[in-house]
Amino acid sequence: MKLISWGGQGAVLMLLISTAGHRIGLLPFRLALFVLVVGLLLCSLVALVELVLLSVAVAKKRPLRLDYLLLAVVCAIGPCLSFYIVGLDGIKAPMIHDITTDRANPPVFLFTRQDEGFRENSLVYGGDDLSPEQLGAIQLDAYPDIRTMTVQLPARKIYQKALFVGNVLGWNISAQDAAMLHFEALAITPLFGFVDDIVVRITPLDEQSSAIDIRSVSRVGVSDIGANAKRIRLFFDKLEEELINLKRT
Repeated sequence: MKLISWGGQGAVLMLLISTAGHRIGLLPFRLALFVLVVGLLLCSLVALVELVLLSVAVAKKRPLRLDYLLLAVVCAIGPCLSFYIVGLDGIKAPMIHDITTDRANPPVFLFTRQDEGFRENSLVYGGDDLSPEQLGAIQLDAYPDIRTMTVQLPARKIYQKALFVGNVLGWNISAQDAAMLHFEALAITPLFGFVDDIVVRITPLDEQSSAIDIRSVSRVGVSDIGANAKRIRLFFDKLEEELINLKRT
């Protein structure tokens, strides 16, 4: 039992070290991710073993060890929290990290530089292992709902609302050009502190209608576990709410 107890404590410590170490820059991305995965596996194993032992104790009407019960609960928190954050869609997400509403003509980063911050992935659409056509085909199969939003409102008003929504969602607006109806931003994930780059483009179709496109790119990792698609959906949901309120005024 001591071995299980030490293993559980060590696993929880690995989770803390992996997340805190990466956020403050002590652990590189891949090492932190490896430590996290090992910690999650050990936590799951210890929680399962503790659950079996507690079940046997209850069946044989033995007194429960509160320290073992506490260890099982603590070890279960990490895997359960990870599953809650990632979700089933994240587990099933394709091995891509660059999501856009316009696959034929994706918004381009005009101000964010490739050498800005630590980055493994390219800012050029299809600039990594997949061609633009391959990347677009995989995205279409996984996220057919991610596409250009068309709204019956002037582009200037939509641009202002899009900027407002980006700020509400906690994005760090890194560059904006009102004349081009274009802005770029950073989104930082709460747990590991991963940085994703975002670009939003508003295109006037006529005086009273506009097209809204967005692109979200992870700086590290082959798969984004669905984070970029989720971010785009949330942005469109919030923007749609704001535009409905704008039409009512």
